[in-house]
Amino acid sequence: MRPVPVAILMAIGVLTAACGQDTRAPSAMSSPAATATVSKHTETVVDRFIDAANHGDVAVLRGLFAPDARFDRAGTVFEGKEIVNDFLEPDVTDADGRYHETRRRAEGDRLTVTFTFDTGSGGQERFTYSFLVRDGRIADVVGRYL
Repeated sequence: MRPVPVAILMAIGVLTAACGQDTRAPSAMSSPAATATVSKHTETVVDRFIDAANHGDVAVLRGLFAPDARFDRAGTVFEGKEIVNDFLEPDVTDADGRYHETRRRAEGDRLTVTFTFDTGSGGQERFTYSFLVRDGRIADVVGRYL
């Protein structure tokens, strides 16, 4: 059996050690800068959603969603006008709920935001919303509890 040159073994070791490691700075992994693969426009639409929900601005919320949008709230799906009328208005704005963003990250063409949510009645929940924005409006949201 021929001995394997040391240089080849060292190269294999370096490549093996580097595989699977995220070389970004820890702050870049959970900051808005980490959303480089989604458009700035998507981030703006999501920021408007958070602001409108926190300020009880139902008219702005209605305008942010595409007419055929869907919102999957942990398995309960709302479509079109139901999103605001049957979910966001009664459970968020009328209940005086508040979203507090703790993290955002790009996942393909979606922007996933982690929230702590104050229920307005003294409770608190943690969940993510994964937003898909098309043509300047929210087309789809998938919400999951943490």
